[in-house]
Formats: sequence, C-alpha cells, structure tokens
Amino acid sequence: MSTRRRIAVVVSVSLVALIVAAVAFAAWTANGTGSGQAQAKSAQALTINTVTATADLYPTGTANLQYTVTNPNPYKVNIALIEPNGAITVDAGHSGCNVVSVTLTAASYVQNFDVLGGATSANQTLTGAVVMSNAANDSCQGATFTIPLKVTGASAV
Repeated sequence: MSTRRRIAVVVSVSLVALIVAAVAFAAWTANGTGSGQAQAKSAQALTINTVTATADLYPTGTANLQYTVTNPNPYKVNIALIEPNGAITVDAGHSGCNVVSVTLTAASYVQNFDVLGGATSANQTLTGAVVMSNAANDSCQGATFTIPLKVTGASAV
C-alpha cells in the first residue's frame, strides 16, 4: 500500500472516529428549555349555619350566639373572625316585635378554630353575644331572631 493511500485511510478512519465521537458527545450533552403550567384553584365561600338556640333571651338579658361553619374547599381553613353582616330579623310569627331591641355585644369576635376541607365545624358559641334591651315589647316573647354573620378565615397549614 502506498504512503498516500495509507495517509488517506488514516485520515478517513480518523474522520469517521471524530464524527462518531461528536455524535456520542452530543447525545450525552443534549439540553433544552421550556415551561410547564399549574393553575391555582379558586377558594369557595364558607357557609355559616345556624344552630337552634335555647330560649334564654329577655329584656336586659343576654343569650349565646351559636353557629357552625361549613368549608366546601379541599383544604383546611382557620377561622379568625366573625362579625355581623346585616340587619337582625325576627320570625314571621312575631312581626310586632321591635327588632332594634336585639343587638350583638361587639362589632366583631376574634375566633381561632380550624375547619377541615369538606367538613362542618363543631358547634361554636359566642357566650353572651346577643343582648335584648329594655325597649323590647311584649310581641318579642317567644320570637326567634336571625342574626346575619360574616366569617373570615384563611387556609391553614
């Protein structure tokens, strides 16, 4: 074999070896860029449920306010605050009752309890939260008062 031919074979083999090495190197060092997506779920409103109260309200007296909270979200919520959310009303059978004689004792009540996702809390009690003034007339005897409430909470760890 001539020297030229040997050189050509050596160069050809070297070139093929270099190409094979470059392809193998490229396969091991392949990279790229891109992105993924995740979407946040929207929180669903909590629901305040009334609990049947005991008939212990009278002029100049106080009564407990009882309620439960239902959490339709899939995560636990910590209840931080409960406050009035509208006018107090009286049941239809006691329309002559002067509802303004019934109030809550505070503008808001700090709370601290958790409601699991998809669950309803145990009964909650605000002791002495409802007050009936001396202005209550006789039509208020036996009346049931509805007190609209608003609850504030946040996802709990």
